[in-house]
Amino acid sequence: MTDRKVWLAFFLLAIAWGTSFLFIKIAVQTLPPLTVVAARLLIGSTGLLLIMRWQGMSLPRTRSTWLDLIVVGVVNVGIPFMLIVWAESGEQGLDSGVASVLNSTVPLFSIIIAAVLLRMETVTGGKVLGLLIGFAGVVLLLSRDTVEQASSFLPYAAMVMAAICYAAGTVYARRRLHGIQPVILATGQLIVAATLVTFLALLVDDFNLQAFTPTTILALVWLGLLGSCIAYILYFFILQEWGATRTLLVTYVVPVVGVTAGVLFLDERVDWRLFVGALMILSGVGLVNLRRPRRKVAAEQVSS
Repeated sequence: MTDRKVWLAFFLLAIAWGTSFLFIKIAVQTLPPLTVVAARLLIGSTGLLLIMRWQGMSLPRTRSTWLDLIVVGVVNVGIPFMLIVWAESGEQGLDSGVASVLNSTVPLFSIIIAAVLLRMETVTGGKVLGLLIGFAGVVLLLSRDTVEQASSFLPYAAMVMAAICYAAGTVYARRRLHGIQPVILATGQLIVAATLVTFLALLVDDFNLQAFTPTTILALVWLGLLGSCIAYILYFFILQEWGATRTLLVTYVVPVVGVTAGVLFLDERVDWRLFVGALMILSGVGLVNLRRPRRKVAAEQVSS
């Protein structure tokens, strides 16, 4: 596989995930949050099921695997999707660019869960420094608005909680779901999340207040097919070709795409706090995921 094709998939993935925040912001203008999430997940899971059928794959059949998929589907997909959409909805909803920047804190929380809580990774001075810088960036973003009511902080808190859920779900999947093909893993997660959120939407949302305009339908199709179905395929393709460390570079590009899309299409504001806060968060992510080069074995030790 040529590196050019992988780079093309990489930038397509960054566009798919980065613009998702823009289309969420568009969709919640005419639809309640739960309906937006349910539609996205139903479209995404249907697309993945069709791809699985085309490739001759089948879903897992063991009870233990599905129990793990339920956990991951709820924690890694259902809850964070609902939190993100809610955070961007309403009069006090976050700009799509700010949401994309806050979402990039996922690797910071991953290292806290994996290294500090579960002892799965080694904590180094560089990782601690990265965590401090990254969270300082989050605090700087929180200071963008002059807040008179505590409720104004809730969208920010929802985005941070979504990032924590993503991190927890990823770590759980690393520990519990081994040997499952990536497309099957992604499909199982989306099926679980789609079932949960669709039930909640039917139970809670007022369908008399919904308006499926052409723009809204375009946003939902984009979120479901490109932002969920195709994005998962691209992600696992890149992961297979490059490995986890290099694939993580997409974390740096997604906020750039998200902020740019918000400014161009929604006329969202950009100030020094957003710029510096984003730079601090991405710098923290870089330090947290920095790998020490392995020492080369001396020639005389490997010679016979």
